[in-house]
Amino acid sequence: MTLKRRSLLFYFCLAALLSGGCSTIDHFYTLHYKKLALSHAELVRDGVAVLPMASLYEEAEYRKSAQEIFLRSLKGLQKDFDLIEPFQAAKLATEAGVYDSFSQLTGSNLQKEVPRLLLVRKVGRAMGKRFLMRPELVNTRVTEGATQLTLRAQIWDVEAGEVVWEASEETRGYVNLVFPQTPAPLEKVMEVAAINLIKKMP
Repeated sequence: MTLKRRSLLFYFCLAALLSGGCSTIDHFYTLHYKKLALSHAELVRDGVAVLPMASLYEEAEYRKSAQEIFLRSLKGLQKDFDLIEPFQAAKLATEAGVYDSFSQLTGSNLQKEVPRLLLVRKVGRAMGKRFLMRPELVNTRVTEGATQLTLRAQIWDVEAGEVVWEASEETRGYVNLVFPQTPAPLEKVMEVAAINLIKKMP
């Protein structure tokens, strides 16, 4: 191959790289992970009520889409779970007259408090399931050319009134170009975080 052709090939490849790029989602890791006396068989047998996605006020605009992505990922990866979805959970709490308790439970900050035994039991019994699952969108931000978010979830045993599983995932996503790096869509980053988190469930 002549020098001229090599130069043309080099510039063609460089132009393709700069114009096309590729989406990259990376830097997934578990910030916190705890599994106590809980098995997959118990979750399947006794059922799980998924509470609405919680978030801080700053993240409220992303809450609905984050909840949809989390629920879709959960149903896709844990096909044998007997699930009550968030909108059904709210309806059951209203019908059972425990919506105030339900609101307290879905609004409590997982980092600062552990829900009380009676609160978990009251809401859980209204759901008719042994386990409550509470996902939380902890934060979303764009930093160093990447979309970054942290997703957390807990599973509570209704009868014991305590956490039996919890974990957090932090995920970064960007469009990988030579320069500049462009943040990846939040929905894609959320999907990767949800999948990684759900795969750690029993």
